[in-house]
Amino acid sequence: MSTNIWETYWNDRDNWDWWKKPAPEVLDLIRSLSPIEQPKVLDLGCGLGRHAIAFALAQFSVTATDASSTAIQHLNEWANSLQLSIETHVCDVFAETLPNKTFDVVLSYNVIYHGSREQFAQAIQQVRKLLKHKGTFFFTCPSRQDGKYGFGEMIAPHTYRCTKSVTSGDTHYFADEEDLAQLLVGFRTLACWKSEGYWNNRGKQQFYSNWHVRAGKA
Repeated sequence: MSTNIWETYWNDRDNWDWWKKPAPEVLDLIRSLSPIEQPKVLDLGCGLGRHAIAFALAQFSVTATDASSTAIQHLNEWANSLQLSIETHVCDVFAETLPNKTFDVVLSYNVIYHGSREQFAQAIQQVRKLLKHKGTFFFTCPSRQDGKYGFGEMIAPHTYRCTKSVTSGDTHYFADEEDLAQLLVGFRTLACWKSEGYWNNRGKQQFYSNWHVRAGKA
């Protein structure tokens, strides 16, 4: 999970437009939750803050973290412009600066698969520590049908350092459904589905296949 790659990426404002639009499935998640019953939300690896902003607009109490200081600065300015209060921290997903058993909901969208399977598993257990009892965890990761699977340098089983991506040099771990079940130790899988289609990767249409997982802390 290289900070330098993402710092470079977020410093290029041409990359901002798409990443400022909340994902439809996250908006669906927000509508399914109550800011009264599950008020405290952590956006883990928030990027520019599109989902942190969406949760805050829906009256949740939001904390957002990202390893990129550029991304966090953007979120702070965005939140201030909307008169929203969002607690932010510059740190990676493994940082132990946040108190355990604090959050009702943890969102990690397009984040925790950037690295090895071992890091993926470690991040999931870090989330478990941060969640309250019966808290909700929503995350995404690429499936093994994704267009990037098998391309780049294979550094471990199902793990590739990408060379043909908008963040070249980044490492992705690709999971299947059985693998996800094994990784979610201490969670109950509430929903697991794939979204698939095509996206514009440097002028070429590339197939994407992403898992969306909603789990509850057991």
